Amino acid sequence: MKQLVFSTALVLSLGLAACGEEKQDSEIVGAYSREITAEEKEYIQLVMNDDFDTLITKTEGKANEVQQDYNNLSLAYEKFNGIDEDLPSVFTTATQLKYVYVVERLEEIKYIPDEIKEKVNELKIVAKDKEEEWSEKIEENKAIHKAEYEKSVAESNLKSKINERTMYPKAVYIGMTKEEVLAEGWGRPIDINKTTTTYGVSEQWIYYDYKYLYFEDGILTTIQE
Repeated sequence: MKQLVFSTALVLSLGLAACGEEKQDSEIVGAYSREITAEEKEYIQLVMNDDFDTLITKTEGKANEVQQDYNNLSLAYEKFNGIDEDLPSVFTTATQLKYVYVVERLEEIKYIPDEIKEKVNELKIVAKDKEEEWSEKIEENKAIHKAEYEKSVAESNLKSKINERTMYPKAVYIGMTKEEVLAEGWGRPIDINKTTTTYGVSEQWIYYDYKYLYFEDGILTTIQE
């Protein structure tokens, strides 16, 4: 379980962006204030103490706007602190959706008192950054899976072509590569003799009916039928 920890650099960056963030916050929370009751003061103290389990219990009824706000806030913190980023890549989408949930809960809040505004803004900034980061990871995983799938299909198609040429050979010609001979010529040989010298690598491919192909450094140089 990771806890929300912020570096000095982040705090400084938040300070520099304070004006813009305050304007944005006023829009999100409705640009209005309300009288802070004794009930809300208790909730504020629970937030400052990071006692979100107690806050969830006290506000789960959502009997009024104040309870709704602090229930959303406590659920956002609980979800954020419970995110495990070390899970296998198969859970990438699930992790991203958890950060989406945190952001959505925070955006439901109508009013944030000054006592906890900086704390909530920090969570909001980090959660949004994390959501974007994990969205990028999802796209990266999609690209990897697509490439792996296309590679698998290509290998399967090549294997099918080689098997077909082995059963039904076609003509070969000087200058073909080994890959071309396999997929477009005589197909798979029954045996290969390989010789390596200071001049390069030569191979003799042996086929049925005493047929032979000779390669020099991967290029067909001799056909013996």
